[in-house]
Amino acid sequence: MALFDPPEHLSCHHYATHANSGWLRVDAADQSTYRGITEFHAILFCTRGSVRLAIADELWELHEGQMKFIPRGTSMTAIFSGDGELLDAYFDVVDFICDKISLQQLQQLRQEVAYAPEPLEVRGAIHSLLGTLAIYLNDQALCAYLHELKIKELFWNLRAYYSREELAAFLWPILGESKFHNDVISAFTCNARVSELAERVYMSTSAFYKRFREEFGTSPEQWIRMQSNKQILFLIQDYDLSIGEIASQLSFNSQSTFSRYCSKNFGLSPSNLRRTLQEGTSSEELLLRSSDND
Repeated sequence: MALFDPPEHLSCHHYATHANSGWLRVDAADQSTYRGITEFHAILFCTRGSVRLAIADELWELHEGQMKFIPRGTSMTAIFSGDGELLDAYFDVVDFICDKISLQQLQQLRQEVAYAPEPLEVRGAIHSLLGTLAIYLNDQALCAYLHELKIKELFWNLRAYYSREELAAFLWPILGESKFHNDVISAFTCNARVSELAERVYMSTSAFYKRFREEFGTSPEQWIRMQSNKQILFLIQDYDLSIGEIASQLSFNSQSTFSRYCSKNFGLSPSNLRRTLQEGTSSEELLLRSSDND
């Protein structure tokens, strides 16, 4: 059944607007791969078939009825089986909307639980929530308010059907992160200057240097370079993208600027870097080579 009076929905300024939380439905009929929204945290739900997830340097198989947490800023590619389907719940802030539990309380369990990167089985009313969302998304119900409410409903259900220990293990990658840490991750762009990053988090460059070393244990320059190199190695393996498209996506001013960066950091042009990966050299080995150039 379609939405009643679609023009009225379309005329609302909350319809299909960019928001800090929401839901996306992706399946093999739409596209064979999906890269997610890296500026937000996400929980991926496999609602049909199976999906292979390449997350940073790890591979996971997500089956129907399972979910996987993806921290903000993580390079991720989902590769669909013939009938695979995902619901992507993306959000900026973890809020259980419950006085009895908070992310801060889970942080206290970080030392007591082991990180469990394996997909978690969906339980309880989350099944019904996902079914309702599939109907909304199929009917193009793209109201930002509705999507925000459904994210809150998801977190209420996580609180209701999982123990604190399970949630701490599931959300382990972001437990203990400070606001500064999250702000830096959100503000990062490939090959950014330290002064640009400091400005984006509303700090002087000198104060940013001091706080960054305390938080990340390395210099901003080294961290920016390593994160930039990881993003390049991730996108260069997407053979549907041209070198020029990759340079544009990574905010380089021109393809020639991108080529100079790759030659300086990897000792290879972008085309040769892609060929080297195709011939079997791993991303990890190339990252080690780039760090040797420090």
